[in-house]
Amino acid sequence: MSNEALAVSTEAHGIHVASPRHLIDGELREGEGSCEIISPWSGELLAITPSATVAEAREAASAAARAFHEGPWPRMLPAERSKILHDLAARLQARREDLVQIAIHQAGAVRSWAQSVQTDAPLKSAFDYAHIAGTFDEIESHSVTGPPLSGQDGAHVVRMVQRVPVGAVAGITPFNYPFRMAVQKIFPALAVGATMVLKPHPGTSLDAALIAEEAAASGLPAGVLNILLGGGADVGDALSTDANIDMVSFTGSTTVGKKVMQSASHTVKNISLELGGKSANIVFADADLDAFIATDPGNLKHAGQGCGQLTRLLVERPIYNRIVETIAAQMAQIADGEPDDETTGVGPVVNETQYRRILDYIEIGKQEGARLVAGGGAPEGYSAGYRIRPTLFADVRNDMRIAQEEIFGPVLVVIPFDGEDEAAAIANDSIYGINASVWSGDDKKAWRVASRLRTGNVGVNCLANVTAGPHGGFKQTGIGREWGKYSLDEYVELKAFETR
Repeated sequence: MSNEALAVSTEAHGIHVASPRHLIDGELREGEGSCEIISPWSGELLAITPSATVAEAREAASAAARAFHEGPWPRMLPAERSKILHDLAARLQARREDLVQIAIHQAGAVRSWAQSVQTDAPLKSAFDYAHIAGTFDEIESHSVTGPPLSGQDGAHVVRMVQRVPVGAVAGITPFNYPFRMAVQKIFPALAVGATMVLKPHPGTSLDAALIAEEAAASGLPAGVLNILLGGGADVGDALSTDANIDMVSFTGSTTVGKKVMQSASHTVKNISLELGGKSANIVFADADLDAFIATDPGNLKHAGQGCGQLTRLLVERPIYNRIVETIAAQMAQIADGEPDDETTGVGPVVNETQYRRILDYIEIGKQEGARLVAGGGAPEGYSAGYRIRPTLFADVRNDMRIAQEEIFGPVLVVIPFDGEDEAAAIANDSIYGINASVWSGDDKKAWRVASRLRTGNVGVNCLANVTAGPHGGFKQTGIGREWGKYSLDEYVELKAFETR
């Protein structure tokens, strides 16, 4: 397909990204190679971006390091950085409808989710970080009487601790929430004076191309933000090993996160890893079941493509059958439909690789002896794209693969339990620990169980608001915390001064 035909195809979906280009050292560049972006709704070609090379990754890393060490950005007053970031946020806000359409047609989000979580929430975060940049407190100081040094009497000492930007950061983002994750890495890093090379997932990089357009037209100094479209694991590895990069912030699978950690270790970089999850949703028999059911416990948000999704439902035995039947009925009511139809209840998964992988896990669940209650394959009447009906497995044991491994699709497994101890033991029997919820009419019991869970976020009779931060996890879910003011701590080093 020609570039002209691609432009027509993209415009037909309400996406106005003139020509996806890299942003390197302040310049938009066509780049080498090509990377196809496929619509998950139809399986057809949606757009083509350049495909970043290792040489371009090295150039972008060098530009980010030069902008940090020689440029004005880290030495600007916080108010100056705040003004520029606010301008960038405003430029992105002006492109809201483009971003919504990108979330729908590129990432497979239904319209309501594309508007709220995929677009409006990160736009708000961008403005919040722009404000935080202006109030960023770099220095703490206090006076003490210090111990005598050799040849000196005890002296009055002033000690200062300064939070200094970590340097040049490589931000590597996943396919499920591409704009949201880009904002979550770019804005807190730049707010404290760091610089960045952003590498989005190659299959979902149209929003990054849009950010590149607006960043190039903003007041950001050259090299402060660099964006590499396309490019595979070799580009991510090049950034993780490049001596010009001081930190890697990665969001994605645990398998890839381990490789990033190994690569970054060669130059002992700072790392922030937000990886997989297999989170537990614990429901006791005395819970307010109407409130619980109203939270969409079927794991359907964005077709189950989220590391914090509550994909293991643990139900106390007296209400087990009732909950299974209720969720199965709820799933049956979810409407299939077209991407721009506001009644469409669940979208496709992002690409064919994920689609095949999820279908394989459904077969594994059957073979393991779990009871398939709902879903299990593509909806009737849709032969194209990567749609999977909401799927429910009951009578699952926690040692089954479908209970232990991250499926990353619209698949919920239900596990029965008896009492607090067994609930906590099952929930903690996982290599992951990012999210959880506990539901009980006895608040003391709910809090007792919540306090025993080895996970970074817990909702007690509600869902945890992970975007309020600090968001992150225990065990193989990763290292570090994101969202809100806590994000800033990931992008600074502490530097101590003392004077007598």
